[in-house]
Amino acid sequence: MPIIVFGLIAMALGIWGLSTWWWSFVELLRGLIPFLAILLGLVALGAGVTKMRHTVPSEPTDSELTEDGSQPKE
Repeated sequence: MPIIVFGLIAMALGIWGLSTWWWSFVELLRGLIPFLAILLGLVALGAGVTKMRHTVPSEPTDSELTEDGSQPKE
């Protein structure tokens, strides 16, 4: 029960704070959005590079080689 009361008080204070300092909140968002876009771009770039590294063809394993040790002809 105390957690619910604390949650309701926190929500009420948050709504009051947003309504009182709305333009400060908007300025914060205007500064955070480009930063988050750059961060998201770096994460996407890193994921793409990692995926490219894992899709590079590797050396054939022993089971893929022919009896004389050469690669099979396709």
